[in-house]
Amino acid sequence: MDHHSVAAVDTAPQGYGTDPNLVTPHTPWARTLSERERALVAALADIVLPGTAEYPAPSAMGIVDFFDDWVSAPYKTQQGHRPVITTGLAMVDAEAQGQFGTGFVELDGSRQRTIVDRIASTTTADRSFFTRFRSLLLTGYFTSDIGFKAIGYVGNVPLLAFPGVPPEAQRIIDDELGKLGL
Repeated sequence: MDHHSVAAVDTAPQGYGTDPNLVTPHTPWARTLSERERALVAALADIVLPGTAEYPAPSAMGIVDFFDDWVSAPYKTQQGHRPVITTGLAMVDAEAQGQFGTGFVELDGSRQRTIVDRIASTTTADRSFFTRFRSLLLTGYFTSDIGFKAIGYVGNVPLLAFPGVPPEAQRIIDDELGKLGL
């Protein structure tokens, strides 16, 4: 019998941690947008998706934190979006400086909209920024509690009976299936 001891090796899978706390969410990574970039996100978001009497503007419901979490995340997709967003924000501010001699955030609403209209209508790299910005804005807003309310989404709730697809929605589905030959 060999009297040499061998240390036990723990071969159990270690996993990646626990499920996220969705009641009081916390992002485990540091947010990386500067205060200026955060102010630019707020100003742009409120122009692209203005608030109403019933639903607040994106800046009032936390969209800046959504953007900061998104572009700060250590994942490949988000890291790919980071330079598009940060470079685009800098471009918006530079455009304001060039046209009006001051930063975008400091402009009045009319001048801000002039810059946004130009960016939204171009076919250059400016457009890719605006397209990504708008996509993230709509995703963040309409997947929040406020956004769910705005679109009438009630989520996963128990029903006593399933009422079926509304007739107008069924017509659209049938039309689209017909176009596909199905």
